[in-house]
Amino acid sequence: MFLEELRKEENRTYTENGALTNRSTNSYCLDFFATIGALRNAEDGEIISRFIKAYTEDRNMAMKILFFARDIRGGLGERRVFRSILKWLSVHEADSLRKNIANVPEYGRFDDLLSLIDGPCEKDMLSFIKEQLDKDLAALKTGDTVSLLAKWLPSVNTGNKDTVKSAKKLAKAMGFSDAEYRKVLVSLRAEIKLIENYLREKDYSFSYEKQPSKALYKYRQAFFRNDQDRYCAFLEKAESNPSVMNTGTLTPYDVIRPIMYRAEAEIEISEEERRSMDITWKALPDYTGAENALAVVDGSGSMYCGFGYTPATVAQSLGIYFAEHNKSCFHNHFITFSENPRLVEVKGRDIVEKLRYCMSFDECANTDLQRTFDLILKTAIQNRAKQEELPEKLYIISDMEFDY
Repeated sequence: MFLEELRKEENRTYTENGALTNRSTNSYCLDFFATIGALRNAEDGEIISRFIKAYTEDRNMAMKILFFARDIRGGLGERRVFRSILKWLSVHEADSLRKNIANVPEYGRFDDLLSLIDGPCEKDMLSFIKEQLDKDLAALKTGDTVSLLAKWLPSVNTGNKDTVKSAKKLAKAMGFSDAEYRKVLVSLRAEIKLIENYLREKDYSFSYEKQPSKALYKYRQAFFRNDQDRYCAFLEKAESNPSVMNTGTLTPYDVIRPIMYRAEAEIEISEEERRSMDITWKALPDYTGAENALAVVDGSGSMYCGFGYTPATVAQSLGIYFAEHNKSCFHNHFITFSENPRLVEVKGRDIVEKLRYCMSFDECANTDLQRTFDLILKTAIQNRAKQEELPEKLYIISDMEFDY
Protein backbone atom coordinates (compact mmCIF):
# COMPACT_ATOMS: atom_id res chain seq x y z
CA MET A 1 0.00 0.00 0.00
CA PHE A 2 2.69 2.48 1.03
CA LEU A 3 4.74 1.56 -2.05
CA GLU A 4 1.82 2.43 -4.35
CA GLU A 5 1.25 5.74 -2.58
CA LEU A 6 4.97 6.46 -2.86
CA ARG A 7 4.75 5.87 -6.62
CA LYS A 8 1.76 8.20 -6.90
CA GLU A 9 3.43 10.94 -4.90
CA GLU A 10 6.67 10.68 -6.87
CA ASN A 11 4.71 10.97 -10.12
CA ARG A 12 3.03 14.25 -9.16
CA THR A 13 4.33 17.48 -10.63
CA TYR A 14 3.05 20.87 -11.77
CA THR A 15 2.74 22.75 -15.04
CA GLU A 16 4.51 26.08 -15.48
CA ASN A 17 1.22 27.73 -14.52
CA GLY A 18 0.82 25.72 -11.31
CA ALA A 19 -1.69 23.05 -12.33
CA LEU A 20 -1.29 19.59 -10.81
CA THR A 21 -0.29 17.02 -13.40
CA ASN A 22 1.47 13.67 -13.75
CA ARG A 23 5.15 13.33 -14.49
CA SER A 24 4.54 10.09 -16.41
CA THR A 25 1.67 8.09 -17.92
CA ASN A 26 3.07 5.10 -15.99
CA SER A 27 4.03 3.55 -19.31
CA TYR A 28 7.48 4.44 -20.60
CA CYS A 29 6.49 3.43 -24.13
CA LEU A 30 3.49 5.75 -24.02
CA ASP A 31 5.69 8.53 -22.59
CA PHE A 32 8.14 7.98 -25.44
CA PHE A 33 5.36 8.03 -28.04
CA ALA A 34 3.85 11.20 -26.58
CA THR A 35 7.11 13.16 -26.46
CA ILE A 36 9.27 11.91 -29.32
CA GLY A 37 7.89 14.51 -31.71
CA ALA A 38 9.01 17.28 -29.34
CA LEU A 39 12.61 16.12 -28.87
CA ARG A 40 14.05 17.70 -32.02
CA ASN A 41 16.06 20.25 -30.02
CA ALA A 42 16.68 18.07 -26.96
CA GLU A 43 20.13 16.95 -25.83
CA ASP A 44 21.19 13.49 -27.01
CA GLY A 45 21.28 12.34 -23.39
CA GLU A 46 17.61 13.11 -22.86
CA ILE A 47 16.63 11.41 -26.12
CA ILE A 48 18.54 8.25 -25.24
CA SER A 49 17.26 8.23 -21.66
CA ARG A 50 13.64 8.21 -22.84
CA PHE A 51 14.35 5.47 -25.36
CA ILE A 52 16.18 3.26 -22.84
CA LYS A 53 13.17 3.32 -20.50
CA ALA A 54 10.77 2.45 -23.34
CA TYR A 55 13.07 -0.22 -24.79
CA THR A 56 13.49 -1.90 -21.41
CA GLU A 57 9.73 -1.93 -20.88
CA ASP A 58 8.86 -3.36 -24.33
CA ARG A 59 11.61 -3.51 -26.95
CA ASN A 60 9.30 -4.37 -29.85
CA MET A 61 6.94 -1.50 -29.09
CA ALA A 62 9.85 0.90 -28.57
CA MET A 63 11.28 0.00 -31.98
CA LYS A 64 7.88 0.47 -33.62
CA ILE A 65 7.57 3.91 -32.03
CA LEU A 66 11.09 4.76 -33.19
CA PHE A 67 10.29 3.93 -36.82
CA PHE A 68 6.93 5.71 -36.58
CA ALA A 69 8.84 8.79 -35.49
CA ARG A 70 11.05 8.55 -38.58
CA ASP A 71 8.32 7.58 -41.07
CA ILE A 72 8.26 10.36 -43.67
CA ARG A 73 4.84 9.38 -44.99
CA GLY A 74 2.61 8.17 -42.17
CA GLY A 75 4.68 9.24 -39.17
CA LEU A 76 6.50 12.26 -37.76
CA GLY A 77 9.49 12.52 -40.09
CA GLU A 78 11.92 13.07 -37.18
CA ARG A 79 15.44 12.73 -38.55
CA ARG A 80 17.87 13.80 -35.81
CA VAL A 81 16.16 11.90 -32.98
CA PHE A 82 16.04 8.76 -35.11
CA ARG A 83 19.73 8.94 -36.01
CA SER A 84 20.77 9.60 -32.43
CA ILE A 85 18.97 6.45 -31.29
CA LEU A 86 20.38 4.43 -34.20
CA LYS A 87 23.89 5.24 -32.98
CA TRP A 88 23.00 4.11 -29.46
CA LEU A 89 21.44 0.89 -30.75
CA SER A 90 24.53 0.10 -32.82
CA VAL A 91 26.63 0.08 -29.65
CA HIS A 92 24.25 -1.34 -27.04
CA GLU A 93 21.66 -3.41 -28.96
CA ALA A 94 23.44 -4.24 -32.21
CA ASP A 95 21.37 -7.35 -33.00
CA SER A 96 18.16 -5.38 -32.77
CA LEU A 97 19.55 -2.80 -35.18
CA ARG A 98 20.93 -5.37 -37.62
CA LYS A 99 17.46 -6.90 -37.97
CA ASN A 100 16.10 -3.49 -38.97
CA ILE A 101 18.79 -2.07 -41.25
CA ALA A 102 16.64 -2.69 -44.34
CA ASN A 103 13.76 -0.83 -42.69
CA VAL A 104 15.80 2.36 -42.26
CA PRO A 105 15.55 3.60 -45.89
CA GLU A 106 12.01 2.24 -46.13
CA TYR A 107 10.76 4.56 -43.38
CA GLY A 108 13.42 7.25 -43.67
CA ARG A 109 16.27 7.84 -46.11
CA PHE A 110 19.39 5.95 -47.14
CA ASP A 111 21.62 8.62 -45.60
CA ASP A 112 20.19 7.79 -42.16
CA LEU A 113 22.43 4.72 -42.38
CA LEU A 114 25.52 6.93 -42.51
CA SER A 115 25.07 7.62 -38.80
CA LEU A 116 26.43 4.07 -38.32
CA ILE A 117 29.84 4.91 -39.82
CA ASP A 118 32.72 4.22 -37.41
CA GLY A 119 30.40 2.19 -35.18
CA PRO A 120 30.02 -1.54 -34.43
CA CYS A 121 27.40 -1.96 -37.18
CA GLU A 122 29.39 -0.18 -39.90
CA LYS A 123 30.22 -3.43 -41.71
CA ASP A 124 26.55 -4.48 -41.79
CA MET A 125 25.54 -1.05 -43.08
CA LEU A 126 28.18 -1.06 -45.83
CA SER A 127 27.16 -4.56 -46.89
CA PHE A 128 23.52 -3.47 -47.20
CA ILE A 129 24.44 -0.37 -49.22
CA LYS A 130 26.72 -2.37 -51.54
CA GLU A 131 23.97 -4.90 -52.17
CA GLN A 132 21.49 -2.14 -53.05
CA LEU A 133 24.05 -0.33 -55.19
CA ASP A 134 24.73 -3.51 -57.17
CA LYS A 135 20.99 -3.91 -57.76
CA ASP A 136 20.72 -0.31 -58.96
CA LEU A 137 23.66 -0.65 -61.36
CA ALA A 138 22.10 -3.81 -62.79
CA ALA A 139 18.76 -2.01 -63.15
CA LEU A 140 20.54 0.84 -64.91
CA LYS A 141 21.72 -1.56 -67.60
CA THR A 142 18.32 -3.20 -68.09
CA GLY A 143 16.28 -0.01 -67.91
CA ASP A 144 14.49 -1.02 -64.72
CA THR A 145 13.67 1.35 -61.85
CA VAL A 146 16.53 2.27 -59.53
CA SER A 147 16.21 3.15 -55.85
CA LEU A 148 16.88 6.56 -54.30
CA LEU A 149 20.19 5.35 -52.84
CA ALA A 150 22.37 7.49 -55.12
CA LYS A 151 20.38 10.59 -54.22
CA TRP A 152 21.36 10.29 -50.57
CA LEU A 153 24.90 8.94 -50.82
CA PRO A 154 27.55 11.59 -50.03
CA SER A 155 29.59 13.10 -52.86
CA VAL A 156 33.39 13.19 -52.93
CA ASN A 157 33.45 16.60 -54.63
CA THR A 158 31.90 18.75 -51.93
CA GLY A 159 33.28 21.38 -49.60
CA ASN A 160 32.22 19.63 -46.39
CA LYS A 161 35.16 17.66 -44.95
CA ASP A 162 32.97 15.21 -43.01
CA THR A 163 30.89 14.48 -46.11
CA VAL A 164 34.02 13.88 -48.20
CA LYS A 165 35.42 11.56 -45.51
CA SER A 166 32.21 9.50 -45.51
CA ALA A 167 32.13 9.42 -49.31
CA LYS A 168 35.71 8.18 -49.55
CA LYS A 169 35.01 5.44 -47.02
CA LEU A 170 31.94 4.34 -48.99
CA ALA A 171 33.84 4.42 -52.29
CA LYS A 172 36.58 2.22 -50.86
CA ALA A 173 34.05 -0.21 -49.37
CA MET A 174 32.26 -0.45 -52.73
CA GLY A 175 35.55 -1.14 -54.51
CA PHE A 176 35.65 2.15 -56.43
CA SER A 177 38.23 4.85 -56.81
CA ASP A 178 36.99 8.35 -55.99
CA ALA A 179 36.56 9.09 -59.70
CA GLU A 180 34.66 5.84 -60.34
CA TYR A 181 32.42 6.45 -57.34
CA ARG A 182 31.59 9.93 -58.61
CA LYS A 183 30.72 8.60 -62.08
CA VAL A 184 28.45 5.94 -60.57
CA LEU A 185 26.54 8.55 -58.58
CA VAL A 186 26.23 10.85 -61.60
CA SER A 187 24.81 8.09 -63.80
CA LEU A 188 22.35 6.87 -61.16
CA ARG A 189 21.23 10.37 -60.20
CA ALA A 190 20.56 11.13 -63.87
CA GLU A 191 18.28 8.09 -63.97
CA ILE A 192 16.49 9.15 -60.77
CA LYS A 193 15.86 12.57 -62.35
CA LEU A 194 16.43 14.64 -59.21
CA ILE A 195 14.68 18.00 -59.20
CA GLU A 196 17.85 19.56 -57.73
CA ASN A 197 19.82 18.52 -60.82
CA TYR A 198 17.27 20.12 -63.10
CA LEU A 199 17.35 23.35 -61.10
CA ARG A 200 21.14 23.45 -61.03
CA GLU A 201 21.27 23.04 -64.81
CA LYS A 202 18.32 25.43 -65.25
CA ASP A 203 16.57 22.70 -67.20
CA TYR A 204 12.83 23.13 -66.76
CA SER A 205 11.70 20.21 -68.89
CA PHE A 206 10.63 18.09 -65.90
CA SER A 207 7.02 17.25 -65.03
CA TYR A 208 5.65 19.07 -61.98
CA GLU A 209 3.17 16.25 -61.43
CA LYS A 210 6.03 13.80 -60.78
CA GLN A 211 7.92 15.89 -58.21
CA PRO A 212 7.98 14.87 -54.53
CA SER A 213 5.76 16.96 -52.30
CA LYS A 214 8.38 18.66 -50.11
CA ALA A 215 10.61 19.61 -53.03
CA LEU A 216 7.60 20.92 -54.94
CA TYR A 217 6.73 23.24 -52.05
CA LYS A 218 10.31 24.11 -51.11
CA TYR A 219 11.30 25.39 -54.57
CA ARG A 220 8.07 27.24 -55.40
CA GLN A 221 9.83 30.62 -55.59
CA ALA A 222 12.42 29.24 -58.03
CA PHE A 223 9.61 27.88 -60.20
CA PHE A 224 7.94 31.29 -60.31
CA ARG A 225 11.24 33.00 -61.04
CA ASN A 226 12.50 30.71 -63.79
CA ASP A 227 9.53 28.75 -65.15
CA GLN A 228 6.51 30.91 -64.42
CA ASP A 229 4.30 29.97 -67.37
CA ARG A 230 4.61 26.20 -66.90
CA TYR A 231 4.36 26.40 -63.11
CA CYS A 232 1.26 28.61 -63.25
CA ALA A 233 -0.31 26.20 -65.74
CA PHE A 234 0.41 23.37 -63.29
CA LEU A 235 -1.16 25.35 -60.42
CA GLU A 236 -4.20 26.01 -62.58
CA LYS A 237 -4.55 22.29 -63.14
CA ALA A 238 -4.00 21.49 -59.45
CA GLU A 239 -6.60 24.05 -58.44
CA SER A 240 -9.32 22.17 -60.32
CA ASN A 241 -7.85 18.70 -59.68
CA PRO A 242 -5.78 18.61 -56.43
CA SER A 243 -4.78 14.98 -57.02
CA VAL A 244 -2.18 16.04 -59.63
CA MET A 245 -0.14 17.76 -56.89
CA ASN A 246 1.93 15.47 -54.66
CA THR A 247 1.34 16.42 -51.01
CA GLY A 248 1.61 12.99 -49.39
CA THR A 249 4.56 13.84 -47.12
CA LEU A 250 3.51 17.42 -46.35
CA THR A 251 1.83 18.25 -43.04
CA PRO A 252 -0.38 21.28 -42.31
CA TYR A 253 2.57 22.63 -40.30
CA ASP A 254 4.86 22.44 -43.36
CA VAL A 255 2.53 24.71 -45.32
CA ILE A 256 1.86 27.14 -42.48
CA ARG A 257 5.44 27.50 -41.21
CA PRO A 258 6.78 29.83 -43.96
CA ILE A 259 3.65 31.98 -43.64
CA MET A 260 4.21 32.40 -39.90
CA TYR A 261 7.91 33.09 -40.46
CA ARG A 262 7.20 35.79 -43.04
CA ALA A 263 4.62 37.40 -40.76
CA GLU A 264 7.06 37.52 -37.84
CA ALA A 265 9.90 38.83 -40.01
CA GLU A 266 7.52 41.28 -41.73
CA ILE A 267 8.36 39.92 -45.18
CA GLU A 268 5.67 40.34 -47.80
CA ILE A 269 4.26 37.29 -49.58
CA SER A 270 3.51 37.97 -53.24
CA GLU A 271 0.08 37.25 -54.69
CA GLU A 272 1.46 34.48 -56.88
CA GLU A 273 3.16 32.76 -53.95
CA ARG A 274 0.01 33.11 -51.84
CA ARG A 275 -1.86 31.30 -54.58
CA SER A 276 0.72 28.51 -54.62
CA MET A 277 0.50 28.15 -50.83
CA ASP A 278 -3.29 28.09 -50.89
CA ILE A 279 -3.50 25.49 -53.67
CA THR A 280 -0.99 23.33 -51.79
CA TRP A 281 -3.00 23.72 -48.58
CA LYS A 282 -6.20 22.62 -50.31
CA ALA A 283 -4.44 19.63 -51.88
CA LEU A 284 -3.35 18.17 -48.52
CA PRO A 285 -4.70 14.65 -47.90
CA ASP A 286 -7.79 14.37 -45.72
CA TYR A 287 -6.85 12.37 -42.63
CA THR A 288 -10.05 13.15 -40.72
CA GLY A 289 -13.02 10.86 -40.23
CA ALA A 290 -16.73 11.49 -39.90
CA GLU A 291 -16.55 12.29 -36.18
CA ASN A 292 -18.71 14.89 -34.49
CA ALA A 293 -15.61 16.52 -33.04
CA LEU A 294 -14.28 19.98 -32.27
CA ALA A 295 -10.67 21.17 -32.12
CA VAL A 296 -9.62 23.24 -29.10
CA VAL A 297 -6.52 25.31 -29.89
CA ASP A 298 -4.21 26.80 -27.25
CA GLY A 299 -3.60 30.49 -27.96
CA SER A 300 -1.76 31.32 -24.73
CA GLY A 301 1.54 33.13 -24.35
CA SER A 302 3.69 30.02 -23.90
CA MET A 303 2.69 28.87 -27.40
CA TYR A 304 4.56 31.84 -28.85
CA CYS A 305 7.91 31.30 -27.13
CA GLY A 306 10.93 31.30 -29.43
CA PHE A 307 11.60 32.53 -32.94
CA GLY A 308 9.30 30.90 -35.44
CA TYR A 309 6.50 30.31 -32.92
CA THR A 310 6.77 26.53 -33.33
CA PRO A 311 4.04 25.43 -30.84
CA ALA A 312 1.64 28.10 -32.12
CA THR A 313 2.44 27.20 -35.73
CA VAL A 314 1.58 23.54 -35.13
CA ALA A 315 -1.57 24.38 -33.17
CA GLN A 316 -2.91 26.93 -35.65
CA SER A 317 -2.20 24.70 -38.65
CA LEU A 318 -4.01 21.74 -37.08
CA GLY A 319 -6.88 23.91 -35.83
CA ILE A 320 -7.60 25.32 -39.28
CA TYR A 321 -7.00 21.94 -40.96
CA PHE A 322 -9.42 20.06 -38.68
CA ALA A 323 -12.01 22.84 -38.92
CA GLU A 324 -12.00 22.83 -42.71
CA HIS A 325 -12.10 19.04 -42.98
CA ASN A 326 -14.70 18.65 -40.22
CA LYS A 327 -17.80 17.02 -41.72
CA SER A 328 -20.05 17.56 -38.69
CA CYS A 329 -22.09 20.61 -37.67
CA PHE A 330 -18.81 22.13 -36.42
CA HIS A 331 -17.43 22.41 -39.96
CA ASN A 332 -15.11 25.41 -40.36
CA HIS A 333 -15.07 26.11 -36.61
CA PHE A 334 -12.70 25.58 -33.69
CA ILE A 335 -12.33 26.96 -30.17
CA THR A 336 -9.26 28.91 -29.15
CA PHE A 337 -8.50 29.35 -25.47
CA SER A 338 -6.20 31.35 -23.25
CA GLU A 339 -7.81 33.58 -20.63
CA ASN A 340 -11.17 33.47 -22.40
CA PRO A 341 -12.33 30.78 -24.86
CA ARG A 342 -13.56 31.98 -28.25
CA LEU A 343 -15.46 30.09 -30.94
CA VAL A 344 -13.65 30.87 -34.20
CA GLU A 345 -15.19 30.48 -37.63
CA VAL A 346 -12.42 30.14 -40.22
CA LYS A 347 -12.62 33.03 -42.68
CA GLY A 348 -10.39 34.40 -45.43
CA ARG A 349 -9.80 34.29 -49.16
CA ASP A 350 -6.73 32.04 -48.88
CA ILE A 351 -4.64 30.24 -46.28
CA VAL A 352 -2.53 33.34 -45.61
CA GLU A 353 -5.58 35.42 -44.73
CA LYS A 354 -7.24 32.55 -42.84
CA LEU A 355 -4.17 32.14 -40.63
CA ARG A 356 -3.92 35.86 -39.96
CA TYR A 357 -7.61 36.05 -39.10
CA CYS A 358 -7.59 33.04 -36.77
CA MET A 359 -4.45 34.19 -34.96
CA SER A 360 -6.13 37.53 -34.18
CA PHE A 361 -8.23 35.66 -31.59
CA ASP A 362 -5.18 34.50 -29.62
CA GLU A 363 -4.87 36.43 -26.36
CA CYS A 364 -1.31 35.28 -25.59
CA ALA A 365 -2.21 35.30 -21.90
CA ASN A 366 -2.67 32.41 -19.45
CA THR A 367 -3.91 28.86 -20.20
CA ASP A 368 -7.38 28.43 -18.67
CA LEU A 369 -8.66 25.23 -20.27
CA GLN A 370 -11.43 24.85 -17.67
CA ARG A 371 -13.28 27.83 -19.12
CA THR A 372 -13.59 25.99 -22.43
CA PHE A 373 -15.38 23.10 -20.72
CA ASP A 374 -17.52 25.57 -18.77
CA LEU A 375 -18.52 27.36 -21.99
CA ILE A 376 -19.62 24.14 -23.69
CA LEU A 377 -21.48 22.85 -20.61
CA LYS A 378 -23.20 26.18 -19.90
CA THR A 379 -24.40 26.47 -23.50
CA ALA A 380 -25.70 22.89 -23.47
CA ILE A 381 -27.62 23.34 -20.19
CA GLN A 382 -29.10 26.75 -21.04
CA ASN A 383 -30.33 25.55 -24.43
CA ARG A 384 -31.26 22.02 -23.33
CA ALA A 385 -29.15 20.68 -26.17
CA LYS A 386 -29.62 17.09 -27.26
CA GLN A 387 -26.70 14.74 -26.81
CA GLU A 388 -26.20 14.37 -30.56
CA GLU A 389 -25.81 18.14 -30.87
CA LEU A 390 -22.78 18.17 -28.60
CA PRO A 391 -19.27 17.32 -29.77
CA GLU A 392 -18.45 13.67 -29.15
CA LYS A 393 -14.75 14.49 -28.90
CA LEU A 394 -12.59 17.51 -28.19
CA TYR A 395 -9.13 17.52 -29.76
CA ILE A 396 -7.01 19.66 -27.46
CA ILE A 397 -3.94 21.04 -29.23
CA SER A 398 -1.69 22.56 -26.58
CA ASP A 399 1.73 22.62 -24.95
CA MET A 400 -0.16 21.43 -21.83
CA GLU A 401 0.99 24.24 -19.52
CA PHE A 402 -2.50 24.60 -18.03
CA ASP A 403 -3.53 26.99 -15.26
CA TYR A 404 -3.92 25.93 -11.65
